[in-house]
Amino acid sequence: MPSRVPAPTLWFFALLLAATAPAQVSTRISSDAPVVNFRLPTFTPEGHREWLVRGTEARMRSPEEIDVRELTLTVFAGDATDKITTMILAPVAKVLPDDRTVTGPESIRVINDEFEASGAEWRVHQAAERTVEISMRRNVRVTFRAELKNLLQ
Repeated sequence: MPSRVPAPTLWFFALLLAATAPAQVSTRISSDAPVVNFRLPTFTPEGHREWLVRGTEARMRSPEEIDVRELTLTVFAGDATDKITTMILAPVAKVLPDDRTVTGPESIRVINDEFEASGAEWRVHQAAERTVEISMRRNVRVTFRAELKNLLQ
């Protein structure tokens, strides 16, 4: 004779399934949902910090393209000193991690021990090993902190 499951046990499992069904539907991940307090570090082959991209919010447009709000890009020396060499601030930016490039249409502020620069329509690119190229197209202003010897000779 087959064993029978008591009716209260069947009701319990039916309620359990009904209660978990909506939770499974609401936990879907959407690619257009923002990531709050976004952080994306990059490292040298030796394991030293190279860049740290941070933002208050980020949206992944694709694995190759990330839109970031309130960008703070920290550039490190890329060696064991872990020294910060440059800070870059911008209200909006597009990060292309595979190309090691960050671009933006609005303002940018670049802070370094030797100079400070600001402008708009900008691009930051990690060119060769530990070489960062920064270009700006509009409203460019650069203030040098370093002594410029023999500049006009």
